[in-house]
Amino acid sequence: MNFRKETLKDFFLEHSKVVLLLLGVVITTLVGILTGIILVYQKGFFPEIERLEDIKPKVMTTIHDDQGTPIKDFAIEKRTIVRRADIPDILVKALIASEDNQFYSHWGVNFRGTFRAVLGVLTGKDMGGGSSITQQLALNLFLDRGSTFSKKVGRKLKEILMAIQIEKRYSKDQILTFYCNKIYLGASVYGVEEASRYYFGKSVRDINLAEAALIPTIMPSPNGRYHVFNNPDNCLQKRNYILERMLDMKFINKEQYEEAIKIPLPKKPYDIEKEEIGNYFVEDVRKNLEAEFGDQQLYTGGLRVYTTLNSEMQKWAEDSLREGLRTLDKRIGWRTKPGLLNLLTNNNEKKVDLEKDDIQLPNWKWLKINQEKIVEGVVLKVTNQYALVRIDRFKGKLDAADARWTGRLLPQILKEGDVALFRILEIPQLLQKYLQEEEQSQNTTMTMNTDQTGQEKKTPAVIDLHDKKYRLKLALEQEPEVQGAILVVENKTGKIKAMVGGYSFDKSKWNNATQALRQTGSTIKPIVYTTALENGYTPSTIIEDEYFAYFDEWTGELWEPRNHGGANDFLGPLTFRRAFEKSRNVCTARLAEHITPNKIVEYARKFGITSDLKPYMSISLGAFEVKLSEMVAAFSVFPNLGIRVKPFLVEKVVDHNGHVLKENHPDRKQVINKETAFVMNYLLQGVVQSGTGWRARRLPAAIGGKTGTTNDFTNAWFIGFSPSITVGVWVGYDEPRKLGEEETGSRAASPIFVSFMEKYLEKYPEPNATYRKPPGVVWCWVDKYTGKLLSPDCLHKFKEAFIAGTEPLEECREEDHNMITHYYGDEDEEVEITTANTGNTGPG
Repeated sequence: MNFRKETLKDFFLEHSKVVLLLLGVVITTLVGILTGIILVYQKGFFPEIERLEDIKPKVMTTIHDDQGTPIKDFAIEKRTIVRRADIPDILVKALIASEDNQFYSHWGVNFRGTFRAVLGVLTGKDMGGGSSITQQLALNLFLDRGSTFSKKVGRKLKEILMAIQIEKRYSKDQILTFYCNKIYLGASVYGVEEASRYYFGKSVRDINLAEAALIPTIMPSPNGRYHVFNNPDNCLQKRNYILERMLDMKFINKEQYEEAIKIPLPKKPYDIEKEEIGNYFVEDVRKNLEAEFGDQQLYTGGLRVYTTLNSEMQKWAEDSLREGLRTLDKRIGWRTKPGLLNLLTNNNEKKVDLEKDDIQLPNWKWLKINQEKIVEGVVLKVTNQYALVRIDRFKGKLDAADARWTGRLLPQILKEGDVALFRILEIPQLLQKYLQEEEQSQNTTMTMNTDQTGQEKKTPAVIDLHDKKYRLKLALEQEPEVQGAILVVENKTGKIKAMVGGYSFDKSKWNNATQALRQTGSTIKPIVYTTALENGYTPSTIIEDEYFAYFDEWTGELWEPRNHGGANDFLGPLTFRRAFEKSRNVCTARLAEHITPNKIVEYARKFGITSDLKPYMSISLGAFEVKLSEMVAAFSVFPNLGIRVKPFLVEKVVDHNGHVLKENHPDRKQVINKETAFVMNYLLQGVVQSGTGWRARRLPAAIGGKTGTTNDFTNAWFIGFSPSITVGVWVGYDEPRKLGEEETGSRAASPIFVSFMEKYLEKYPEPNATYRKPPGVVWCWVDKYTGKLLSPDCLHKFKEAFIAGTEPLEECREEDHNMITHYYGDEDEEVEITTANTGNTGPG
């Protein structure tokens, strides 16, 4: 303070004549201002101030999950409006100490500060800002800052006049609230609430003294001189100065001051490490909102959008899809083209020390070491037995066994300086302990340095991270080229609970769940078999699995369907059930010939499929392209006993004032008979228990589903359901090409379904959940191979569901057995299927 007084004294002595001249100018100016003030106070010149509360600041739209938790914001200015009651007194005091110490006593203008600022402008020296909080509000709301001297002076005069009129009309608390909601605080953050969340990870009402002082610290230049993360020294010095001002003004005591100045500044935005989820889901929501409400309301209108997304299920879906695609990609093999980035060959002009140089890869920023995390690393050394890898400040070891999937020696795929992907398999216990202590120490950023006992918190010891005992155990990974999608729908409501449209949203925004049209393969067969059930067929109907050719009058070509095993793969007579469980193409084609492709298209439309379908015979084997979202909705008809529920993303849209703009409710429609749906549901459970969906057999629930594979293994599908949800999985490439030999829906897609369902059923178990049997369905004990009523000589006892009146009437005889290929030697397992809880349980 003494230093400042001496400086001013020296200035006046050295420039006395100039100061007197300027003083005259200032007095003249102040007389003019005073005249204007009188006129403004009496009449008012600025009608826009008449209804300041009606000015709508740009407010961000927030997307919420099904628990009401915010998951994404859309904004030009990221702002959340708060009331005066939510602004803590400690922040108000910090603002007054920093910006306007006469706020509660002046009537719009801090003349002392204004005189100082004008003097600074006239002398060309930085003598500090002079605008009151009210003047700053006027400037931010209505005025252009100007670039020339005359414009700055004119703006300052108008700012003063406006501030007086604002003070005349509004209370101090109202002005302060307007101000706290308007100010810019760095990045795209506006207002104290969003600033508190961005810097401290908490609501403004919960901030402490040091945090309150940091907010006015950064206000003058949040992206420049007072950028918290780029210029922490400047921020720390000014924050402590504001705390000192608060002490001088008796806003805080000495003890509070000394505790507050010990608190370090935040090192990074609070949610920088927060993993984004549901990007494909949110993007579909954004597109729909923009189409319905327009981009202006979406980005500035402060909408609150409550979606159907369950964050937990979304995380399970993302993890299951990524892991499934990585597993498949490893079976496809190691890719050498394009080659890996190499830091040695890419820095020819400079010799690089891979261990000592300050090398920073993009994903090392804010890197957190976690088990199973996949990160980039730099190869330091390679031998046939192992590779030594640097990951930021850590080192790891890749054993040859953990790269065996490549089918090559380590020196054939890696060399010194290569940047590759590695999975952290194990973290040594000593390193884990060190990391925990380090994290605990860093968490003091948001709290005081002493704990409840007053003892100093423990800081981690300095260790040599290059020591072998701290090495991470690594496995080699690569970024998959193969793509996939998964969609989860709640059966009763149609609410979309999870959606993943590809391996990485950052790499591709294309949504394979809702945008991509793909050949469906055998996943179309449940619709074909449903059509047959409602047109004379039963689960016991015999279908010949033998050579079949058909001249398709629509295409003008001879069509010769084949089974998966090739030209000579036939099993002879099969029941409707066994043909479906084994996904026999020839049997399905025979059904299509009898019921006609036109009928199949008609039923596909009933199931809600709107994609372009033609009444060709090949429709029965999934030759036409359909979206995954349509197929999942179609499959939900079976657990819903014939009711199709239209899937939707958004439950409710509310405006900034709490008015409901839109609300969605389940759109349900009965599209097939309950009895047909129940029998098909039971058949689909058979696919899991005895057919191509066998990988889902181990799940502890009544699971039904169907695999799908297209020609040359270009698309792999699995769509399955439990009593509560339906889940669809698609795997393939953006541009169709072969996934790999025998990469069927069973092998490539169903493990992803199983992985998701294991997580889901652990949290939401369904051990006793079943499907209610309609009165029009009856149970009969039959021979599964012949389809006839069970007799003492039958070997394949099975409890079958029939629509009443269609059950078999004849008992099975020995000559019926002899007509069935492999009746006495087939390897089919008779597995119990969970059925409806109607007093009848499953077979057994």
